[in-house]
Amino acid sequence: MRACPGGTWKLRVPLALALLLLMALADGAAAQAVAEKLAACKNESDSAQARIEACTWVIGNAKDNDEIRAEALLQRGVLHEFAGDRDAAIKDYSDVIELDPTSAVAHFNRGNVHDQMGEHDRAISDYSQAIKLDPSDPDAFNNRGQAYDNKGEYDLAIADYTESIRLNRENPRAFFNRGLAHANKGEYQNAIDNFSEAITLEPRDADAYVNRAAMHEELGNEEAARADYRKALEIVPDREEAKDGLSRLGAN
Repeated sequence: MRACPGGTWKLRVPLALALLLLMALADGAAAQAVAEKLAACKNESDSAQARIEACTWVIGNAKDNDEIRAEALLQRGVLHEFAGDRDAAIKDYSDVIELDPTSAVAHFNRGNVHDQMGEHDRAISDYSQAIKLDPSDPDAFNNRGQAYDNKGEYDLAIADYTESIRLNRENPRAFFNRGLAHANKGEYQNAIDNFSEAITLEPRDADAYVNRAAMHEELGNEEAARADYRKALEIVPDREEAKDGLSRLGAN
């Protein structure tokens, strides 16, 4: 380097090295832009539409990074699902799976959408793949149980709820769902036991009280049924099933 008139400095750089430096700067700027857009895509305080637009930008501009594209597709799929655009959600989750077949979350989420659409066999297939990829996830067993329930396959549903409970005994929904499956099989005492577990874990669950009351009714335990219907009305004063139950039992 040498001093130049005016006191500035010059640095002579070979052309090839200069081009490499420019490319590195461009790559760095592009990476920074992708990182910023991905952060916007995941920013829960922003509007859904703004997040979808940010996710879409990342998907289109991170073509050389499948991991980042998969993350943006997964985020956009969730946003589409919450917005009620189920076809778009399934498309995004399917694209994630194409990029990363080992994504248990994408299989799980796609299973949820299929189940919402009444496509229970497809839901079961996705939940089963999610379980294969991550057998420690209690939610996958719980949700597959719900899909079996929707098909009337109550024994398979009970088996899945039981495994979900084994993996996480703190989830009242698995107990509640297992109670419903037992109720559908006419196993009313088993149903009561499960609804009671759900109530222990979530004492403000009016649904559990209403369903336990109905089981008490089936078994002729009218006083216990009245108590549960009244408790449900304490939690949700306008709960029609509870009002109807008390009316049937001749109680106010």
